[in-house]
Amino acid sequence: MSAQHHFIRADGSIVDVAITDRADGDFHIDAPPEALADRRRAVLGPNPWTVVRQVHGAAVASADRVSCDPAEAPEADALVASGVGVPIAVQGADCAPIAFITNHGPIAVAHAGWRGLAAGVVSAVTDDLHARGATVERAVVGPVIGPECYEFGREDLDHVASLLGDDVRSITATGDPALDMRAAITSSFAAVGVDDVQFLGACTACGDSGFSHRARQEPQRHALVAQIRPAPNEVSL
Repeated sequence: MSAQHHFIRADGSIVDVAITDRADGDFHIDAPPEALADRRRAVLGPNPWTVVRQVHGAAVASADRVSCDPAEAPEADALVASGVGVPIAVQGADCAPIAFITNHGPIAVAHAGWRGLAAGVVSAVTDDLHARGATVERAVVGPVIGPECYEFGREDLDHVASLLGDDVRSITATGDPALDMRAAITSSFAAVGVDDVQFLGACTACGDSGFSHRARQEPQRHALVAQIRPAPNEVSL
């Protein structure tokens, strides 16, 4: 079932992050709406989620200007939310779902595959948050495909390594060239001054918690959802 994580910030507010697994069902934004709404409520309460239609890029959308209706979701790979109790979510099935935990103010989530990382989605999100007066203190990364299962073309691997460093190079369990997504994510955050990167969940391809498009051609998606909760002494009784 979904794993819940809670981060207390300097101002006393709390950031809730939930990561679903196979037992929670399909969180693809095009799943049947009523069943999807029920699954979402079971994970993080009654408030409707705001999502984007992921396109493997670096565009950042604001939850303040996005409808909660999945049919109206904009094409983007990251979402920023300033409001309390506004769940924002991304989906994954090998690519990494990431929560950006800030010191105060807005938070963000992002969907990061290799194309998104190469396009600079991590820096795009941190720049957006900085422009809103917030500083990223920690990244929380959900299940992502591991290098042991991620055979990668040499030309594309050279391209990613030229941007993010040679630490992204690895080999699969059978000895073929591979991309290490965790290393690529770590490098992306290091470039924007964030060293606290927490990886949660096993490899999506050979683990049994998340879905995998590459290993099993699964159309389903697991999700990472985050929201801000007020400091306990600010909650009305």
